[in-house]
Amino acid sequence: MGQPIETPTSIDDLISQVKSLSEVIPRGSGTKPSLWESSETTTLIDTRQLSSIVEYQPSEYTITVQAGTLLSEVVEALAENGQYLPFDPPMAEEGATVGGTVAAGLSGPGAYRYGPLKDFIIGVRFVDGIGNFVRGGGKVVKNAAGFDFPKLFNGSLGRLGILTEVSFKVFPEPQSYVTLQTQCESHQEALKILPIVKGYDLEGVELDNQLNLQMRLGFQEATMDVRKQGLESLINKDLSLTFGEPERAVWKSIKGFNWAQDNRSLFKVATHPHSALKFLNAIQLENWTLHLSNGGKSLYLSGPADDDITSLDETLKSQKLTGLQIKGPVDSHPLIGNTSSIPFINRVQKALDPENRFLTFSPTTSEVAS
Repeated sequence: MGQPIETPTSIDDLISQVKSLSEVIPRGSGTKPSLWESSETTTLIDTRQLSSIVEYQPSEYTITVQAGTLLSEVVEALAENGQYLPFDPPMAEEGATVGGTVAAGLSGPGAYRYGPLKDFIIGVRFVDGIGNFVRGGGKVVKNAAGFDFPKLFNGSLGRLGILTEVSFKVFPEPQSYVTLQTQCESHQEALKILPIVKGYDLEGVELDNQLNLQMRLGFQEATMDVRKQGLESLINKDLSLTFGEPERAVWKSIKGFNWAQDNRSLFKVATHPHSALKFLNAIQLENWTLHLSNGGKSLYLSGPADDDITSLDETLKSQKLTGLQIKGPVDSHPLIGNTSSIPFINRVQKALDPENRFLTFSPTTSEVAS
């Protein structure tokens, strides 16, 4: 028997369901199951019927959409006006929704140059744990009124409220791209290169499991040879070029986590080049498929059995790093490793959900009171 599911078709419907249920967790299209899988006593609130583009003003570079809207629909609407979400959201082609992406706090390769998802949320609407319909921020970029709910809901994992609407600022997208690639001898070599290229206006910098370093540039034919030569001189390595559909396929694969092992757990670890190298030296690499993203600020791991997840948890704790489980079985909540911030987050949750309808971040109530 699976979890009970409710599918609200309106905000009033959603509010009524939240008020009538004792334990709930929202779910979009299900691309990140570790965020919402829980016990059979928890009711899933399927948000996909709350799906539409509420307001899009290309001249103002803002868009407001309902949280159940597919990212692919947002990407398509923006592309018609030569615009895009600069944080380059992952899993759009796999069916991810706007609300699930915000709840997970996931950014794609474009965050390397322009910053992560949280920097582009300018407003949210949500239903809290007692059924209040709350607005935070607004629909315009210059908006500083009220508590900063937009950033608070980034990475909230559906535990602070059920998002119904999100407003983003957007950017013009480069007309085309080119990817420069080189093979590294080790993670250590790659992690030494990353700080060197930081100021080179790259659209994305990724290191795959075969130690292939991929650097994306907004394409300008007149300057490409000079920029390629300058980058080769900077890192003292030859670079190959990829254009067109093959180039786009590289980044589709990265954003879709196509490199990850099927039916295995998937984790994200927030890092920087120095902490990433320390972590990689501490973990048994043969058990994991790895991908270093966002110029070393995010490390993704796809891996095997529960014993290895326990080992991963212990290694993260020893390095004072936090991991987010995106796929795979979870015992309590999807955060592992250093979870020292959980008691504070639970106090925020208590203010928004005094009746404890949403799943908590903590496996025990004692952490909430600490």
